[in-house]
Amino acid sequence: MVFKKLFGKEGQKKKSQQDEASTIEDLIVLERYDEAVARLKPHLKQHPQDLHAHLRLAEAYLGLDERGRALDEFMFVADEYARDGFYDRGIALLRKAKRFAPATQAVDEKIERLELIKGAERSRARAVEALRSGRGAATAAIALEGAWPEVAGSDLMRNLGADPLKRLFAQLELVVFTKEEKLGRAGQTGERLYFLLSGVVSARLPGATGARAEIRSFGPGDVIGESVLLEQKGWPAEYVVAEPGRALVLDREGLAATLQGNPDPRGFLTSLRMQHSDRHVAKMLAEIRGTGPAAAGGEAAAKGPTDPQESR
Repeated sequence: MVFKKLFGKEGQKKKSQQDEASTIEDLIVLERYDEAVARLKPHLKQHPQDLHAHLRLAEAYLGLDERGRALDEFMFVADEYARDGFYDRGIALLRKAKRFAPATQAVDEKIERLELIKGAERSRARAVEALRSGRGAATAAIALEGAWPEVAGSDLMRNLGADPLKRLFAQLELVVFTKEEKLGRAGQTGERLYFLLSGVVSARLPGATGARAEIRSFGPGDVIGESVLLEQKGWPAEYVVAEPGRALVLDREGLAATLQGNPDPRGFLTSLRMQHSDRHVAKMLAEIRGTGPAAAGGEAAAKGPTDPQESR
């Protein structure tokens, strides 16, 4: 008997809500927008996450030609869609809002932001899938998931297309490095490129100590060792771990696998060396030693870079 009463009350409550929703829809159809707003506002105070009601309220505001308030409702619902991962629905809603607010910069900015987030999320999913099925296995995938907020906006992630990204991450392996560990020694050739997930790596003057030894530091999202692996050059300086962390590593064998059957190997390699980290370290080191453009009285600077990559 008690259960019957409970279920009866629940059923009555649900029917009451359905009747209220139906009434609001009827009011909007009949263009009685003031009455629809009067019913929707108290409802949303009790149920702020009722997105359907927010959209109905936006429609009623449009009927009253209160476009600013309607836009606020659209923006709120778009944010909620994005929060739940429905980026396409959020973007579609914002584009609908542009029809009555075409000159609103905030709408354009939010569309652009959601497009970027959507692209980053797709990249994350592809990268994680490639790591799980490739050489990196589950541990590398978990590490990338944890570091994603730090590395999502990196040059590497922004510039790799879908196919190159899968090719690369299928060949990456996870390494953990400890403080003061040397990842590279000046002049020494190597077979590894590092995509940093966490920690700090310091490029230092060979043989120097103290604060003046550091040329530049690298953190999450940075790529180091690109000239060592891709151009088979020596490390331009000593690369020492300043703060312990983790990185995804590409070796010579992995690089060969990424290039095999690659429809655009040149573009792929360009994406890998996008930051020119090693090149920048070598340039700064030359200037410190007095052999670079800044230290040559402007003569070398006037001639311009000898490598066409520097002029880009």
